[in-house]
Amino acid sequence: MSAEDRSSRRIKVVDRRWFTEDGNPREDRPAPQPAAKPEPQPISGAPTAGTPARDEGPSNAAPRAAEPPPAAAPQPEPDSASSQLFLELVATLAQQAELLLVGAPGLPKQPDQAQRLIDYLTILESKTRGNLSAEEAQVLSGVLFQLRTEYVQAPKG
Repeated sequence: MSAEDRSSRRIKVVDRRWFTEDGNPREDRPAPQPAAKPEPQPISGAPTAGTPARDEGPSNAAPRAAEPPPAAAPQPEPDSASSQLFLELVATLAQQAELLLVGAPGLPKQPDQAQRLIDYLTILESKTRGNLSAEEAQVLSGVLFQLRTEYVQAPKG
């Protein structure tokens, strides 16, 4: 391939991720197409069909525009293999944190190290918010609740 052919070919890189690095929806992503068009909601206080208009006298307030409800970010369907691996990761970190909280024969209690693992799970939860299936999100939040409760109840010292 000649140098002229290589220079005429251009590669365009398009970022198709829906979320930024901190987990917020990207502003420049295309809006998801609704499956069905919802019926428009009447403006508060505006007469609807079949309802007589009330004369409340002159109003100085400008009419409010109806705001569409915020679009929920679509949750991608994770494949079962990656979902299973995610749940295993959460379970592994949770088991390690619990062992460090309660101790074991030959393993002294190390609440500071357990707190570190709880922090890891907290970061994992915040960075994956909106990208988890309902089961994954429920398991992660349940594990965090349990570990935080055990950490608070664990005797210090």
